[in-house]
Amino acid sequence: MRSSLNKGFFWAAVSVFAWGTLFPVGRLLIGEGRIDPASLGMFRFGIAGAVMLAAGAAVKGVRAMLPPARRDWVELALLGFVGAGLMSLFLFAAQRTIPSINASMLDALSPLLIFLLTVAAGKRFTLLQSAGFLAGFAGCLLVLKVLDGGGFHIDSLAPGDLLILCGALCWALYTIFARGAVVRLGGYRVTVWSMLFGALLLGGIRLGFAGAVLPSEWGGWGLVVYTALVPSALAFLGWNQAQKSISLGLLALTAYAIPLASALFALLLLGETLTLWQLAGAVIVTGAVLTDPEAAAFCRARCRIGKTQQVES
Repeated sequence: MRSSLNKGFFWAAVSVFAWGTLFPVGRLLIGEGRIDPASLGMFRFGIAGAVMLAAGAAVKGVRAMLPPARRDWVELALLGFVGAGLMSLFLFAAQRTIPSINASMLDALSPLLIFLLTVAAGKRFTLLQSAGFLAGFAGCLLVLKVLDGGGFHIDSLAPGDLLILCGALCWALYTIFARGAVVRLGGYRVTVWSMLFGALLLGGIRLGFAGAVLPSEWGGWGLVVYTALVPSALAFLGWNQAQKSISLGLLALTAYAIPLASALFALLLLGETLTLWQLAGAVIVTGAVLTDPEAAAFCRARCRIGKTQQVES
């Protein structure tokens, strides 16, 4: 049990930090008009999916990478269209007008939407877990400057924030419905085909609209490739692998840390600074994760191990 939790937390952390870099990099590309949203999403998932498919086929064989049944193809196509294609399109379209820290709201809203959807489906949560979800959401609002000592700043929200809400809903639906496919087919295979089907959808959208823009310099293409390999291939793989070892509720809570990672990278890349209210939000988010029974048990186990090692030394 402890080994499974360790593995789950490891992959969740990989996903959090890899994904946290997406929003500042996406802002650099989209905000400066170097590439259009559909093209960025298409290259992002197309390159990532192709690289992972080739690597998987080389190690496991081609047959091991193919879904075994026709219904699996249909399921993976739907997951890719929603969790990769539409989610990415909403995100990058929003980044034309909103800063990276606001765009990372996608990952602040996703856990709350997952919570609401699973409650609607009949899943029960403890009062402490429910409070943890709400506290984590409030903490992210502080980090994103939507909430501070002066109250809510709803008037600061832009149309792009509505697109972020749509993207968060797409990711919440993907997280819920991909769990069965991950257990049945494996996280790696689900990741690969979700990306490729998402790229296919975005490619069709790109062909259907005029005004596609591509990078005109090598630096821009380097950032496009980066979005494919780190906050796409590595982040999706980590997320799906984590689902095999920790509960959906706990995994959803770890997503609250993605805006924090994004804020750090935005500071380094774009010069965005953190206020005291944002730092307070970071503390609240960290504490919110500990309201999940699995997370609390994990921390207690690590504390016991540390005490035992101190006694032995």
